[in-house]
Amino acid sequence: MQSSRVSRGLVAGLVVVALPVLSSCVAVSGSQTQEPYTPSDGVWANSNGLELRNVIAVAPRDGEATLVGTILNNGGSADSLVSVRVNGARTRLGSAPLALPAGQTKQLGVDTSLGRAVPASLEGSSLKSGSTIPMTFQFERAGDVRLDVLVVPRSGYYATVPAPSDAPSPSHTTPPIPG
Repeated sequence: MQSSRVSRGLVAGLVVVALPVLSSCVAVSGSQTQEPYTPSDGVWANSNGLELRNVIAVAPRDGEATLVGTILNNGGSADSLVSVRVNGARTRLGSAPLALPAGQTKQLGVDTSLGRAVPASLEGSSLKSGSTIPMTFQFERAGDVRLDVLVVPRSGYYATVPAPSDAPSPSHTTPPIPG
């Protein structure tokens, strides 16, 4: 009987000591389960009802890349992508301005189950695999959206992304912005 009282006392003491220690682990871990994140290499942004998702530049070689991503218009009215600008690089977009009807999705660079892609390519010395390039998407209504886009090699998961030279020729070219 005495040993069971001692055992219960030890267990109660351990709980009293361990509870504050264990609860402090949560307070200092920095876990952000409520924060959105992208479980991929691509980046994303939201602006005035537009959602840019999984934007990435896939480079078959340094100096050129295919711009890949999805633009969703969840706003109540139509918008359009006027241009994509990159310091030190020329951008080519299939049709500009690119109409973005309300409630619809547009693909850049690669066809997906969401639809056929608009050709989007980049050319310039700043495009090197492993680098991050600042890019500005200019929308008619939503304004400018700036993203730091990763440049990845055209291999592995990205091996099937068409090279800029394989894609249909875009009809709109934005001249390079001096780097």
